[in-house]
Amino acid sequence: MHMTDEGIDTGLREQIEKLVEVATGRVVTVADLRAAQGSLDMAGVNSIGYINLMEALAQRFGAVIDPEADPQHLMSVDSIARFVRAHA
Repeated sequence: MHMTDEGIDTGLREQIEKLVEVATGRVVTVADLRAAQGSLDMAGVNSIGYINLMEALAQRFGAVIDPEADPQHLMSVDSIARFVRAHA
């Protein structure tokens, strides 16, 4: 298992990147996310993409992010990975 400087498993990061890609109907690609340094907003994820992503995270990892209570967890691939690691 390879970890990033932030202590995030790169395999988990890659899984989340792929979930974002699928959740957005491939409008936002893994390359877009990496170019935006993992920022979902900067990569162009829209509200429907966020909803689809939250559903995918709950199904895949059992991690339920409440966007009203904890919007900071949906800011980037890394913030999602930290949340998943802590709550799944």
